[in-house]
Amino acid sequence: MRRSLVVVVLCVLLTGCFEIEQSINLQKDLSGTADFHLGIDMEPMVVIMAQVGREMEGKKGPMTAAELAKAKADFKKNMKKSESGKPSREDVSKDMPKGVKLLDFKATEKDFGMATDMKFGFENVKSLVGVKLPSKEGGDPSQKNVIDTPFEGLEVIEKGNLITVQTKPTNPAEKVNEQAEQAAEGGGPKIDPEMEKMMKDAFAKMRVVYRLTAPFTIVSHNATRKEGNTLIWEYDMKRFEEMSKTKKKMDDFGVKVVYKR
Repeated sequence: MRRSLVVVVLCVLLTGCFEIEQSINLQKDLSGTADFHLGIDMEPMVVIMAQVGREMEGKKGPMTAAELAKAKADFKKNMKKSESGKPSREDVSKDMPKGVKLLDFKATEKDFGMATDMKFGFENVKSLVGVKLPSKEGGDPSQKNVIDTPFEGLEVIEKGNLITVQTKPTNPAEKVNEQAEQAAEGGGPKIDPEMEKMMKDAFAKMRVVYRLTAPFTIVSHNATRKEGNTLIWEYDMKRFEEMSKTKKKMDDFGVKVVYKR
């Protein structure tokens, strides 16, 4: 019974391994363009769920190649049945905040997931924080998007001739964990070490990248690396775990750069 509840919760909450890339290209007047890429690979989840289901049947040891192939084939069939929930350009563009326009949109199906690419034009970079992705239909709180606001937390502070751009990096694993806790409060199973390990395994290959390009002089930054006038911040599961355990300020890990006009 316990394992069956775990399966239900993971099916609802565990979307898959994420690849998130956010690129902002600023002009001198703080207008510009922004690209957002969201890739979801569900293959790790398929493997985990197949193994759990196998253990529920009393089977021991690793899955056979035939069992894994069947689990993947079944997933693909179910995935095709749920294609109606795929986002469209119209859905994304209809509620753009003032000063922001959706320039391009593409949703590409993968073997075990989806890659969504969006390009925005903005009059002022501060407006990007109001961009929201369409919610799933039905109003079920357990079916919330893991990424609702792609530029959530973005702050642009102007003081004299200095411009500070900062944001807290999005951690999909943290958001999924929050949803699991909400499910537990609603009567579902609580997160125990077993479920926590399954989530960690599924997010093992998670990748989050921020890029910021601007025509200003860089006064200070905490980027992972720099290519020309582009600053790049890179995060994976290991770095997010380090962030959650350390007592250091977010300035040491979050996206932050100070420019001089």
